[in-house]
Amino acid sequence: MMLRKLVTMLLLVTILGGMLTGCAPKADDTDAKPIGVAENTGAETKEDGVKADEATVEKTENETQAGGTVRIMMNVTGGKDEAEMQLFQKALSDATGLDVQIEKPASDYTTILMQKLNGGEKYDLIYIGASDYMNLINQDALLDITERVQASEILSNNIDEKEWADITVDGKVYAGFNKKEVHRVVALNNVMLKNAGIDYKTINPTLDGYYDIFKKLKENSTDKEFYPLNAVMSDAWDLQPWMAAAGLKSGVVIDTDGKKYAPFSTDEAAPVWEWFMKLYEDKLLDPGAFVDKSNDMRSKMSAASMKTAVTVDWAAWVGLHNANALAGNITSEAYEIVSLPGVQTPDGSYMLGKGGASLFGVPANASNVDGAIKILEYFATQEGGELLSVGIKDNDYTVEGDKYVLTETGKAHACDHGAPFPIMKDFKHPVGYNPGVEEAISYGKYATIDLTIPNEGDYKATVGKWGIQMIKGEVPVLEGLENMRNELVSLGVTDK
Repeated sequence: MMLRKLVTMLLLVTILGGMLTGCAPKADDTDAKPIGVAENTGAETKEDGVKADEATVEKTENETQAGGTVRIMMNVTGGKDEAEMQLFQKALSDATGLDVQIEKPASDYTTILMQKLNGGEKYDLIYIGASDYMNLINQDALLDITERVQASEILSNNIDEKEWADITVDGKVYAGFNKKEVHRVVALNNVMLKNAGIDYKTINPTLDGYYDIFKKLKENSTDKEFYPLNAVMSDAWDLQPWMAAAGLKSGVVIDTDGKKYAPFSTDEAAPVWEWFMKLYEDKLLDPGAFVDKSNDMRSKMSAASMKTAVTVDWAAWVGLHNANALAGNITSEAYEIVSLPGVQTPDGSYMLGKGGASLFGVPANASNVDGAIKILEYFATQEGGELLSVGIKDNDYTVEGDKYVLTETGKAHACDHGAPFPIMKDFKHPVGYNPGVEEAISYGKYATIDLTIPNEGDYKATVGKWGIQMIKGEVPVLEGLENMRNELVSLGVTDK
C-alpha cells in the first residue's frame, strides 16, 4: 500500500512538471489523436437557442474576444464513435465560432491524459472528475478562473449557485461543468417484481423488507444464473441506500473535532455488512459483485440479459435502461425499470448519494483561456445543453416545425451525449426525459454529495477489499471493520 501511495505521489509531481513546462507536443506522440478539425465559421454564441443580438445583449469581454483554436481532452462527452465525434466537433465549432479540436481516447482515459500532460502537451480544457480536480488543484496544475466566472453573465446566472459551491475550493473555482450531477437510486426490474406478485410501491423499506423481496424474486426465477441483487463491491459503489439503515453517510466525514473518518468502517455499520453476508450465503447477492464493474452490473440489469433485478445506479440509468429496451423494440410490458430511494434511516428518512462533479478544467498552461471559457459558457446554454443531451441535429434528431423528432440513431443514443441532465438551471428538455427518470429524480431531496478527497481511490479500494472479505466470511465483521479503519488511517484517508 505504501508503495502504491508513493507511486501516486510521484505521478502527481511529474504531472505538474509536465503541465508547467509549456513544451510543445511531440509529432510522434499519438496515443490520442484529434478526431477531425472543424472549420471556423465565425458563428456567434447562442443562448437559450436564440442567436445573440449584439445590439441588445451585453457581452462579457470573454464573449467578444474569444476565438482561435481550443484543444479539448474529452471523456464520456461527445460522439458515440469516431464518425459522430467529427459531427459533434463541427457542431461545437459552428456554434461557438471557435476551431474546436477534440481528443477522446477509446480507453484508459485517465492514464492517457496524464501521459499527455506529463509529455508537455497543452490543452485548453480537460475532462476531470471530482477527485482528479482536487489532486490537480493541489499541484497548482489548474488555472483559477473565479474572476472569469464572475464576469460571465452566462456562467454566473445560468448555473445554480449550489453547483458552484460544490466545486469551490478555498473560495476559488478552477473548472466549469460538463453536466448537472444527479443522484443514485435503487433501480428495480418492475416486470420481474410483478411476475413475483410484488408491487414495488409497497416494499417495506427496511433491510428485512428487501431481503424478503430478493427471496421471492429468486424463488420465482428458473434461471440458475439469476441473482436478485448486484452491486459493485470492489470499490464500494454504491452502498449508500443500504447503509442508510444505520444512518451512515458514504465516503469520508469530518467529526466535531475536525477529524476525518469513514462511517462505513465504524462498528455501527456491522449490521449492514452482516446483511450483505446473509444475502451472499443465501445466493441472493450475485457473487460477480466482488469483481464486477459498473458496465458489468448494467449489462446484467439490461433487457438483453436480465440476470439481476435490483441495482443501485444513477437516476439517468433508470431511463437509459428503458430507452435502450424500447430502441430494441422491447415494450414496457416485457421490460421496465422503476426506482425507489432505498432503506429508511432510523429517523424515517432516506439517504442517497449525489454525484461528484464531472468537470472541464482549464490547465495552468492553457493557450486559449478565452476560448475555453466560451466553450464552458456554451455548455451552460439551452442550445449547448441540447447538443450535450439530445445530440447533433440531422444525426440524432430533426426539427419538424417546433418539434424535435429523434432519428433511429438518436433513439439508440437515448439523449445522452455526455449530459443527460445539462447544467443550465432552466434547461427545457426538447424531447423529454427517458421513461422512469422523472420518478428517479424526484428522490433528489434525499441526496447529498460526498466530501471530495484527493485519495478517493484508496478509500474505495480499502472499503471494497475488507467489505468483500467480511461478506465472504473470510474475516469476522468486527475484525474486518477494525482492519478497514486501520488501513484507511495508514493511507492518510482518515484520521481515525
